[in-house]
Amino acid sequence: MSSDLMSQFYAALNLPVLEKVIELTKILDQAGPSKDFQALFPQLVNNIFASPNNNGWGLRQITCEQNKYEFEALMSFLEPHGPLFRMCYKLLFDPQLKYNLPLSMLPFELQIILERGGRCPQFYSDMLTLDSNSLNVVALALNPFDYYIFNFAIHLTNNNQNKSSWEIWNSVYFALACDYLTHFLPTDPNTCVLPVIPHYNGKVPLVAPLQSVNRPLGSPSLLLVPDLSGISNQHPSSQNQSRNEIWRSETVLQVFIDIWMSVEQFNSRNIEMYQRNYPAIFSSPERVRLVRVVIKHIYSYSAKYNSDPAVRSSALRKYAKQIMCTRAYQYVKHLVSTWPLDASFRLVMELWLSLIQPWRYTNNNVSRDRHNINQNQDEGTSANLDPSYIQFIAENFPSYTYILQLVLPRFMRLDLSTYKNAVMLFRLGKVFSQQHLMPILLNLEKAITDNVTGLYTPETSFNNSNLDQSYTYNGISLHKWVSIAKQAISELNMMTTFEYDPIWSENKKPLYVELVKKMISAKHVSEKFVEEYRSKYNRENHGFWGSIKQWFMINNNDEDRMILEESEKVPVYLNHCINYFTNIFMVNDNMMLAEADVIDNSFEHSSFANSNNFSFSIAQKLRSKPTGLHYMGDPDLMPIMSYENTILVRLLYQLATKLNELYCDEFVTLWNRQDFWGYAAREVLQKPITIQTYMKDVTNHQNIVSKDLPPRLSFRRFGSNIFVVWLTIGYIFFRLLSYNGLFYILFLIMSVLMIVLTKASLKMCKIIKS
Repeated sequence: MSSDLMSQFYAALNLPVLEKVIELTKILDQAGPSKDFQALFPQLVNNIFASPNNNGWGLRQITCEQNKYEFEALMSFLEPHGPLFRMCYKLLFDPQLKYNLPLSMLPFELQIILERGGRCPQFYSDMLTLDSNSLNVVALALNPFDYYIFNFAIHLTNNNQNKSSWEIWNSVYFALACDYLTHFLPTDPNTCVLPVIPHYNGKVPLVAPLQSVNRPLGSPSLLLVPDLSGISNQHPSSQNQSRNEIWRSETVLQVFIDIWMSVEQFNSRNIEMYQRNYPAIFSSPERVRLVRVVIKHIYSYSAKYNSDPAVRSSALRKYAKQIMCTRAYQYVKHLVSTWPLDASFRLVMELWLSLIQPWRYTNNNVSRDRHNINQNQDEGTSANLDPSYIQFIAENFPSYTYILQLVLPRFMRLDLSTYKNAVMLFRLGKVFSQQHLMPILLNLEKAITDNVTGLYTPETSFNNSNLDQSYTYNGISLHKWVSIAKQAISELNMMTTFEYDPIWSENKKPLYVELVKKMISAKHVSEKFVEEYRSKYNRENHGFWGSIKQWFMINNNDEDRMILEESEKVPVYLNHCINYFTNIFMVNDNMMLAEADVIDNSFEHSSFANSNNFSFSIAQKLRSKPTGLHYMGDPDLMPIMSYENTILVRLLYQLATKLNELYCDEFVTLWNRQDFWGYAAREVLQKPITIQTYMKDVTNHQNIVSKDLPPRLSFRRFGSNIFVVWLTIGYIFFRLLSYNGLFYILFLIMSVLMIVLTKASLKMCKIIKS
């Protein structure tokens, strides 16, 4: 690369994103695999994934909706056939070219695995770089393609980048991740990854058997599969050629799973080291969504592994589901245990429900996630659960039962009469009420706890006709799956002291009875709310007063209609939930209190006693009268109401904030004065208050933090639609009297001054109360 081209390269890195992509495309297409560009390639990759404050490209902030041209330019540059990957493939002409990735950049859990060596997956066998003195693993030696994929995956878990907003649902990063999965892990076994690069032979052939990450060395493993070539007993050259056909798929698969599903486990030995080297890592909403996309796509990818054993990727397709399920179980268990107790848990629960339903994704289409189609909806099933999935259920038994036991207590602490919580509970009940699922889980657990080879036949529920004393289900013997389920419990939890707590044991019955009673109570609360809100809606949005509100543009009809529609669905969802969970946990009428007692207690003694005073949106909660809800934050930062002008409220807030910053001390002095000007200032300024906000500490716990606000200006009252209407009417009236706009403004200012000074005088003279 000439010095002129190098100077263009460095100059391009400092341009805005759109110009940067255009210039770098020209440079990369002109450059060849020269020594100069070999040195510049890691600088380009590091620049792409730097934080936006350090001239990074902002892949997780740019969306198609907000920055269409930048989004399309970045997608074109970084897509699997784009300029960056074309440069990667040029650099692969030198199979000895390696870039070091420091071990400290990897998740802590993966660092430990690589340092121990014995449990290290064979994928990393030819990547480890040892320190010459201590012989410890210090870095990974990666070819250009692997170096980019590692940096791409790490970008999602990087603490400096982990401030993804809930509003960003389709960033460049998310779209690229979906495209990489589709391209490098094609669901069609007959589709090869393009472009074909037969000249590259830099990968060491893998030998059988492969062992999954996180499996104890001393125990037998279910996850032993043939070498990734798909053909055993061949010459090394043939094996190497076979692996070279699939190594890019192998990289994307292993790296996305190992990095995105990493879980930081704390104990007395590593907590100090972790705190010293790493800030706390929390999963962003974007990361949870991407892990779910990976799970669904791998189920579709691995479903085709036995379609043609001669296909080179057949072993990799089988291996994909095995290692994914192991890592995903640990990741989901961590999320369920640490996620905040709010409606955002729906994101985690949908991830878990995807993990335990592979039959839904045998023909999964990533484009649905890529383009945000039908998100968080009950997706249509591409296949139904049938007895052929007994092996999968047994191999992943804790993913069903153990995580369910972690999830259920959350609903005991939630207000089930709210729409979002009712939907979550409905989704959970609907999934576990699928045909075949509960009989299989119930009988496997009974056989495990009884420590016998036979299976238990319940006397109630779940198609008893299909279960008989021969211990078969739909004609399929379940004997051999009991030992596999036992092994899954011990291997997935990886603790010698772990004891499985049966979910259908008698000591759990009181919890399930209480949960069902809570659903019944919430159902009656929601029904009463619907009745009251419907009458209120009809009263406020129809007739004479509804016409007056519409005339003055203070009608919040759309929001009210949405609240009413959602609230009407809640009793329906809860009714389904009652049916689902009484069947799932075999709760009969004898275990339940009389329904009348439940109704009586629901309003006086349950946690829903005041639920009928709460609506389903913050704005509606703050409008409702009477209400037990009090806004504790900054009054100027209250959610914008439907009767307010959004643009005007924000502009007035910016103006007030700037004035408060400039004259804060003067406002405090004026407020504390006891003369006439002090009284006048107290008519204009807002009184000092103490606000409370929730702040997360490093342990992800929310603490209430108090803050004192001094006397200050606030223009929020001037942001309402009714104020704008009357202001406009006044202006029209003055124009009809032949007065110009300047006179109207002076009249308004003089009127406000007269009111303020008059009230200040009356209060100073004690004629009216302060």
